[in-house]
Amino acid sequence: MVHRAFCPACGTASGPAIVQLPYDRPPIAAYLADFYRPYPSCDFGRLTAASFTLAECPRCACIYQLDVPDDAFLSDFYGALRTNESAGTSIDADHREQQVRELLMVIRFLQRDIARPKVLDFGCGGGNWALLAETLGLPTTATDLSDEAANRLRARGIEWISPFNIGDAWCDFINTEQVFEHLVNPQDIVRRLSQALRPGGILKIGVPHHPTLRAKLKKPDWTAQKSSPRSLNAVAPIEHLNHFESASLVALAARAGLKPLYPIGWELVPESGLRRHLTLKRRVALYLKRRLRDVYRPYHILTQTMFFRKH
Repeated sequence: MVHRAFCPACGTASGPAIVQLPYDRPPIAAYLADFYRPYPSCDFGRLTAASFTLAECPRCACIYQLDVPDDAFLSDFYGALRTNESAGTSIDADHREQQVRELLMVIRFLQRDIARPKVLDFGCGGGNWALLAETLGLPTTATDLSDEAANRLRARGIEWISPFNIGDAWCDFINTEQVFEHLVNPQDIVRRLSQALRPGGILKIGVPHHPTLRAKLKKPDWTAQKSSPRSLNAVAPIEHLNHFESASLVALAARAGLKPLYPIGWELVPESGLRRHLTLKRRVALYLKRRLRDVYRPYHILTQTMFFRKH
């Protein structure tokens, strides 16, 4: 296990654990056995002497696992999961519509300065988002720790690169969806992604977010299924190492020189432009659009998505 002495988002020194449960005894042992039953090659025996520990940052409110498995364990763990997963899983129509509208929102913002933004899908999984970007005519690059989708994407003209060597100052938009909650050192990754962006480029971070997580941790139910309102999947042992609040993501990005952009309706707006967009007329229009659900929203349930711009 690796002990994280500082908040992975803002860098504040770690405080005491708010949850500390041994991996080899209930309820965590039972949770792992039940949750990962479809993945029999997952070996949790190496965690016998370790504990599942959570801390909450007093500065940015990020809830994170204090002690996390090392790279060797995580590599084996995710390798075991990938053997049971298929690339290119189908997406329902509403989800796809949200993805398209979100990407068009970003493109419209970027096209003020560049006609054909170059995009990178970081942690692309099966490659559905990368294929969507390519379909919209964007020069698209993809990367992931697993190379299962590499040949499929290359056949569509999508470049594949190593996640450990993504280069400097070449892309305009980086998509990360359900990635940062898994990272042992998210600050290192966001810094590398910032370096890969050209000035004016945008980084999207989409992560799980459970508004009632703190209440659930007071009376935890580790037997609750992932789809249950009582689910603690947001801090799933081994997998979800970080549960970010919006302040956590802002602090994380700021340390890499990135400033937030805010979706207003279906338009990205820098903080300096918020006043112009919050006139009475615009507020009324936004209210009506919200009633009609015609405003930006993340396409995953219990997810928060934020956009950041490099200056």
